[in-house]
Amino acid sequence: MDEHGYALAVRVLENLQNLASHGLDEFRSPEDVRPLLGPRSAICWDALTGFWNDVAEWRRHNGAPMESSAPLLAVENEELRLLLWTSNRTLPTGEKLGIADAVRYEKATGASLPEYSDLAAALRAAGSGSS
Repeated sequence: MDEHGYALAVRVLENLQNLASHGLDEFRSPEDVRPLLGPRSAICWDALTGFWNDVAEWRRHNGAPMESSAPLLAVENEELRLLLWTSNRTLPTGEKLGIADAVRYEKATGASLPEYSDLAAALRAAGSGSS
């Protein structure tokens, strides 16, 4: 994965994490997916997990009470379901966290998803290569 492919890889992994978070029988769990990833993808996966954990923690302390993800999981229209399932994640509590929450978190804190340079540094620290 190079710098140009990083954004696409992050989007794909984030969509995969969101789908896996819903606990649906059609998809593997996040714990089942993580060991299947290569070293670079695993570092991205972990960075995404950390980012979304930070968003959830911030949201719990700074927003209105979170809603259940049950209504989005009950959507029957396939196209709408795809959009909702990949743009939201279900937390272990059953609450829903979505892209709007991430945007509010980024604006409030200045924090954002790790950049490619962060991945390269993590790879060097893990002894997996330089870029």
